[in-house]
Amino acid sequence: MIIQDDDLLNKKYKIVICGSGPAGISLALELEKKEIECLIVEAGNELYSNLAQNRYKGEVIGNFPSDLSVTRLSQFGGTTGHWGGTCRTLDNYDFKNWPVKKENLDPFLKQSCKILEIPNKFQEKKINKNLKIIEFQDSSVRFYEKYFEHIKNSKFINLILNCAIYNIKMNNQTVDKIVLKSKKTFSIKTNFLVLACGGIENSRLLLWFRENNPSISKKLPIGNYWMEHPFKTIGSGVGNFNLIKKNLENDFEKFKNYRNWGNFTVSISPTEKLIKKKNILNSSIFLTIHDRDNNSLKNNIKDLLCVAPKLSKKMVSLFNKKLLCGMTVSSSWEQESEYKNQIILSSSKDRMGVPRIKLKYNISKKTLETAKEMINQIGLYFIKEDLGRIAGDQAIYDIKNFISDAGYHHIGGTIMGENKNNSVVDKNLKVHDINNLYICGSSIFPSSGHANPTLSIIQFSLRLADHLIGGDNTI
Repeated sequence: MIIQDDDLLNKKYKIVICGSGPAGISLALELEKKEIECLIVEAGNELYSNLAQNRYKGEVIGNFPSDLSVTRLSQFGGTTGHWGGTCRTLDNYDFKNWPVKKENLDPFLKQSCKILEIPNKFQEKKINKNLKIIEFQDSSVRFYEKYFEHIKNSKFINLILNCAIYNIKMNNQTVDKIVLKSKKTFSIKTNFLVLACGGIENSRLLLWFRENNPSISKKLPIGNYWMEHPFKTIGSGVGNFNLIKKNLENDFEKFKNYRNWGNFTVSISPTEKLIKKKNILNSSIFLTIHDRDNNSLKNNIKDLLCVAPKLSKKMVSLFNKKLLCGMTVSSSWEQESEYKNQIILSSSKDRMGVPRIKLKYNISKKTLETAKEMINQIGLYFIKEDLGRIAGDQAIYDIKNFISDAGYHHIGGTIMGENKNNSVVDKNLKVHDINNLYICGSSIFPSSGHANPTLSIIQFSLRLADHLIGGDNTI
C-alpha cells in the first residue's frame, strides 16, 4: 500500500528497502510471498519529476560520456523507465574474483526471467576456439507499469514516495534508526536496512552514512572499483552476404534493442580460452549486416577500398551479383576494475542536504586492448572463412581521447568480497562489520563481464531474500 509520513510515526518495519528499482521491488515481492511486511522508501515520485531528478546531478572528472542526471531515473521503477531491455546471464568465468560463483545464482534464474517476462534461454555456440555466438533475450517490462498497482494494493509491501533516506543512527554495529526526509524529518526503526538505490546512489549514501557513523570502517573501499560498460562502434567492413549468413546464422533469439540493427545482427563473444591466452576482458560484439542494392554501389566501393584495397577480383565481382554487404561492428564490453575509478562526495548538496557526487572515471589500456583484440579475432575469422574483410575504427586506438557512447550501466562501488580491506559487502551482501545493513544492485559486482546487469541484479535480489528469510537471521 502507499503510505504517507504520518503512517510511519511510531512504526517499526522488519525490513526497509531504499529504492524502488528492479533490485528493491524484486526483493519486496519475494518477502511478500512469505507474508513478511516491508517498507520501500522511494525518493522520487510515482512518475518522472524534474525536482526529484535534480538530486542526481553530479560532477565528472575524466572521460565519462554522459550527464549523471540523465543516465538514471529517480522515480518508481527506477531506470527501467528508459532501459533498453537487453538481458543475458553472466558467464562462468566472470566470477573469477567473486566470493560466489554462477552456480550460486542459477537457482534464481527461472524466477528472474519470469519477473522480466523473458525465456530462460541463453544459448551459445562456438564458431572456432576463440569465438562464440551468444544469445540475448529482450524484456519489455517496465517496473512501474507491471508492479505499481500490485504494490499499491499489497498487504505486506508498503511504499512511501517523495521520501529520501537522509542518514542512519547506529548502536553496537547495528543500524538502530533510519532518518528520513520528505516534507519533514523523522526517524523509524527497523530490523534490516537494504540499500537498493542503484550503482551510484548506493555508494553515495554509504559514504554519507560513514561521515556520520564512525562504526562504518574507514578501511572499506566505498565508491572504489567503479565501472561502466563501454559501448562503441569499433569497426566496419564488407563481405559476402550469403556466406556470412550461412556461417553465422542460428536459431537464437533475434537481437533487438533501441538502435536500427540492420537486417541481420549476430552477437559474438570471446571464449574463456581466448580471454586467458590474450589476457583480455569479456566482450560482446554486435556484427550487423547491411545488404545493399546497386543504388548504393558508391558506398560499397568506398567501404571496400577503405578496408581492403587489394581485395581479390572474386570479392569485386560480388558487386554485380548484389551479394556484397556492408558491416558495422559495435561492442559493449567489460571495463577493467580499478581502485582509482571511484565515487567521492562533493561539497555541493542536494535539496535534502545529502552531498552530491564526483565521479573519477577513466578507461584503462587493457580495456581498449580488449576491443582491439576482438576486432582482430573477427577479422582473422572472416579471412580464414573467406567471408570478407573487417577493419577497426580509429577510436579504439586512441586511449587519451576515447569516450564511450553509453554511460547507463553503473557497476561497482560497493563490491562484494571476503576481505574488508578490498571489498564492502560479504557474499550475502551484508556490509562488513555491520549486523543488519545490506546492499543490493550492480554496485556489488566486483567485475562487470559484458552482459547487461539487470537480470543478474534480480538474481541477487532473490538470493538476498532467500538469505534473509531462510538464513540465520530472524525476521
